[in-house]
Amino acid sequence: MAFVQFTQPDDQPIVINTDRIVTATPLPDRQGTRITFNNGGHQDVMQLIADVLRQLNMNA
Repeated sequence: MAFVQFTQPDDQPIVINTDRIVTATPLPDRQGTRITFNNGGHQDVMQLIADVLRQLNMNA
């Protein structure tokens, strides 16, 4: 089980279990990324999609 740390829109850190991620897509305003989980939930983070994908690939 791998975990990665991102930053929530309110500048708080959040740790996400990569095993639960289904998709990662840019937010409509291009000011971050929406990560969707296998339970149907989602989390918006401040990092841009390229940074999110890079971190996920490093931890794969």
